[in-house]
Formats: sequence, structure tokens, C-alpha cells
Amino acid sequence: MDMNTKTAVFPGNWSKGAGLLVALLAFATLAWASDEPWKAKSYQQWTDRDLENIFAYSPWSHTVALTRTWLPLKAEELPQMISGKGKQLPEGLAQSDEGRLGSEVKFNVYWSSSRVMREASVRKAVLHGGKSESEMEKFLNQPVDEYQIVVQGEDMAPFVRKDERFYQANAYLQLKKTKQKISPSHVRYERDAQGVRVVAVIFFFPRKTSSGDPVIVADEKSVEFNCKIEGSTFRVNFDPQKMLDQVGPDL
Repeated sequence: MDMNTKTAVFPGNWSKGAGLLVALLAFATLAWASDEPWKAKSYQQWTDRDLENIFAYSPWSHTVALTRTWLPLKAEELPQMISGKGKQLPEGLAQSDEGRLGSEVKFNVYWSSSRVMREASVRKAVLHGGKSESEMEKFLNQPVDEYQIVVQGEDMAPFVRKDERFYQANAYLQLKKTKQKISPSHVRYERDAQGVRVVAVIFFFPRKTSSGDPVIVADEKSVEFNCKIEGSTFRVNFDPQKMLDQVGPDL
């Protein structure tokens, strides 16, 4: 499975063999249980292995699988973005229809407004993106006024076919304790350098109610992210009681 469509901010790897995947997950779970870098050391000391633990196995990161109910993109679906003879789809977007319907598609879902995810993104940019620590420190110091959840997947065709307004109307957070259902304030697509491929979708949610109270209370134990995609709905449960770093609660 090719996850090259993932952005540099949220990396990840997929295993093609089910047996190998189970073995890797078992090893990774043991490694994660004994080594939680977000609690053990400052982000400036994180290694590539630490970043893999955070992006793949931390409480701020989840993977969900959907059964494909949509066909791959066609060049004519992107007329405003593609020009030139034959209107060829950019490399990576063109796929065969054969065997696609009914197959499994994986999506990564990240609570990206957290300190841990932001620090991991910064650390990766310093290690592999040619960014300076001082430049990235400015990014970390910027205020984050809303909760942000990022979705990335192996096939982002459903997001190309429907715009941000559709997903704003078809996604929400479900809170277990207060029973509240929180709709996104807005949704933003991140595209590749050519402006064609949707590489990530960011869902923004308010941190406070209209009366100024926290949307997610301190003792909340379950925040479920729901999103409708092509007739299916995926649900991802985040546990705020586990989303803790060296400072404290981290959403």
C-alpha cells in the first residue's frame, strides 16, 4: 500500500502483509508502552523512532479502514486544474478501476492541534525538511484557537469530488459525558504543489461554547470524530484522559 500521498507533516507507513502487520503492531505496542517520548523527553530530543511512535501509535493518532464504494478519479473530473494535451491525470492520481470497489481503504486521523502533534511536525521539519529550530519555534508559539483534526488517506478521491462545505455539514464531534454534538466551524483542504491532489483535510472545531465555557470538559473520557464519506461513516474515538504530555492535558 502506497502512502506517498501523505504530507511531510504527518508521515506513516503501511504493511502489505497481514501477518507482518500484526507482528509490527505487537512490537510497536510494546515499544510504545515502555517509551512514551511525549512524556519522557523534550521534543528537541525526539528521534525518528520517537516520531514514528507519535504519528502511528500515540493517543493523538488513529487509523480507520473503510470499504471502498467509489471509483478512482478521472481526468475530466479535474478540468479546472489540469491543462495540456490529453488532460492526463498527474502521477499518483491515475488508478485502475479493476478490483477497486469493495477493497479496503485506510485513513489516518490526527488530533493535530495538540502540542504533541505540533511538536512532532516541527521536529520532523527540522530533521528532514531543512527547517531551522528558530523558524519552527515561531510556528509553535502561534496560538491555536480551535481544535484541529486532520484526515489523510490512501485515496482522497471523495474529497476531490465534494468540497469543504459538504464535509463541514457531514462531520462532527460526539462528546460522551455532555452528549453534545459539535459541528466544524470550517473545513480546509491542503493540496500538493500543483494544486491538484488533496493531500490532507483539516476539520476545525470550537474550543469554547457561545457562553465561553470549554466545549470539552476536563473529565471527558470520549470524544468521537464522525465523518460521512461516500455513503459510509467512519468513527474515531479519542480519549482525552490519555492525551497527556509533560505539561498536562493536550488537545
